[in-house]
Amino acid sequence: MQAPDIAAKRRKGLADALDRDAGTVEGTGGFVQRYYGGASLGGSARRASIDEQRRRLPAFKHRLQLLYAIETHLTTIVTGEPGSGKSTQLPQYLYEAGWAADGKAIACTQPRRVAAAMLAQRVADEMGVELGTTVGFSVRFSDASDPQATRIKYLTDGTLVRECYADPLLSAYSVIMVDEAQDRTIATDTLLALLKKVQRKRRGDLRVVISSATLDAERLRAFFGRDDTATVSISGQLFPVDTQYLDAPCENYVTAAVETVLRIHELEALGDILVFLPGKDDIAAAISQIEDLAYANERLASLLPLPMHAGLSVDGQRVALEPASAGVRKAIFATNVAETSVTIDGVLYVVDCGFVKQRLLDPATGLDRLATIPISKSSARQRAGRAGRTQPGKVFRLYTHAASGSSLFPQHDVPEVCRLPLAPMALTLKALGVDNLARFDYVQPPPPALLSHALEALASLGAIDAQTGSLTQGFGLHLVELPLDPPLGACLLNSVRRFGCVREALAAVALLSLGETPFVAPSGRQAEAREDWRDFMAREGDVLTRVNALLGYQDTPARARQQWCRTHFLSSRLLDQATRVSRQLEGYLVRFGHSRSELASSCGRDASLLQKCLVSGLFANAARRDGAAGGSGYRLLRGGAAADIHPSSVYFAEDARPEYVIFASAMATTKTYIQGVTAIEPEWLTELAPHYFSASQAAPSRPHPTN
Repeated sequence: MQAPDIAAKRRKGLADALDRDAGTVEGTGGFVQRYYGGASLGGSARRASIDEQRRRLPAFKHRLQLLYAIETHLTTIVTGEPGSGKSTQLPQYLYEAGWAADGKAIACTQPRRVAAAMLAQRVADEMGVELGTTVGFSVRFSDASDPQATRIKYLTDGTLVRECYADPLLSAYSVIMVDEAQDRTIATDTLLALLKKVQRKRRGDLRVVISSATLDAERLRAFFGRDDTATVSISGQLFPVDTQYLDAPCENYVTAAVETVLRIHELEALGDILVFLPGKDDIAAAISQIEDLAYANERLASLLPLPMHAGLSVDGQRVALEPASAGVRKAIFATNVAETSVTIDGVLYVVDCGFVKQRLLDPATGLDRLATIPISKSSARQRAGRAGRTQPGKVFRLYTHAASGSSLFPQHDVPEVCRLPLAPMALTLKALGVDNLARFDYVQPPPPALLSHALEALASLGAIDAQTGSLTQGFGLHLVELPLDPPLGACLLNSVRRFGCVREALAAVALLSLGETPFVAPSGRQAEAREDWRDFMAREGDVLTRVNALLGYQDTPARARQQWCRTHFLSSRLLDQATRVSRQLEGYLVRFGHSRSELASSCGRDASLLQKCLVSGLFANAARRDGAAGGSGYRLLRGGAAADIHPSSVYFAEDARPEYVIFASAMATTKTYIQGVTAIEPEWLTELAPHYFSASQAAPSRPHPTN
């Protein structure tokens, strides 16, 4: 509980301020000085400039209503346009108002790690403190916070859920702000449901703030209880945005995006461009087109194309936020990671292709696909808002005005709990003592078929007891702690317990968790790169090929790694990030009690040990070559869905493809492609996943040749 004198002092200061301002929404410097004790006013020119910027934000004139609502209600729902200052200002208002005066912290969660890291840096700059001290962040595989010093902490929803394992009541926090709640990720919905339970247990001393630009506020008011939930709307966008549409639909959104960027660069005033594309492959293609054109057009020398997507490290993503040199215009090609929260100073123009990549699970086939679909109307508003955050801007939508108002674009995104595999959420809830998942108090109940699929998957992995439904001792509890999807976590744990290939498994899991290939071919040198990559290629498939590259990188002296990567056409950024991830995962294994000698185990030349290890976690993604497709296609063993090898696979150009494979992910375009493919033997499926496959489902081994 908060100390009574601190809460009373804070409440009295707010009441006095409200009396003085007579309930108006107009800001006064007197309020800031008297109530905040002058904390937000500084003597330097820089401090004054920052204060002036803060006062200009729409959130500033609503700060009294916000603080009063949070003081007098357990839950406050805040809605406001992008750029209104919700994400950066409200945590500072709470800090300045005394919500961290008793040693507690103020948490602000984000759906994506890049937003958490960048917002923390921005708020630290505004407060004039070093990142990691008073202001910090914590995301998967990266932490810049100090439990003793950090009072405003940005973190992902999933990271805060994980903190519940060690501290079920989240007693370190006085206020928890769930920002960008409209994304409705699985972690967001899980966190909201847990916070409702925590509030009841803490008997009134935990405040929850839910904020969004586009939110179904009534659903959340009903969920948390209308009597003790306030709603505050922050009206007004900081700067106007001019929206333009195409006269007719475009045939290729990547080409159209590049053409629009070039037209902006030629005709519009200097200002950075933010381009929304569905995936990192589209981003790479667009940047490659601009770089190719720049060789022949010196006017494009002042146009700097940069990527921004979740596959980049925090440092890699930060490059897009840094100011460009004088006279240079940045063109930032981004996925929807740049849709919420992250402010990229200098952006005046937004180019919106109107599409997004979303994962979708078909419980009937068990296929988890990555499909490109139209964005929702709420996402379109979020994207447009990126152009009006620092000055008037323009948004160029690569679709027609008529299409924007049609049913092609739904009003809101479908929540992840209704379309994605729920095994991670089910594992989390089981670890937190939720026995009956069907009766858990969800914000929006998931389809029963998805819950059943999740429980079957966890039972097949050995994470829960199929009879009792409880977590298995050791394996299940350790799987919960690993910051990995359950199948990858199972691969890592089994590498110690069963297969003795920890070194290779750490490399494989680190790379698969990052979701990228380290093989990168510069424009015009693809043939040369492919020839060089033959040294890494393994006949066992894509994952072992990538492992060879990462282990070669780790065996190279640190001072020579950059040149080694350039020589072999490899991404030093990705391999460095994968190395850091593998070290952190090794730390978890040490914490689980495994000895250094166990962790030094290697399969050496026996690749079958690593193949079996991958099967032990990814068995649900098993497929057999489809003879009806002329040997080029595959069919999933469970569900029979058709798929083909992705062009990036080492098997794509091979005539002799393996009969049986497992894959890391599936992507749907005009057809379904499987990525991260590994060759396997069919008997491994019934050996390693007997509860998932029967002998009849995993077809018999190849027959012995006859005499």
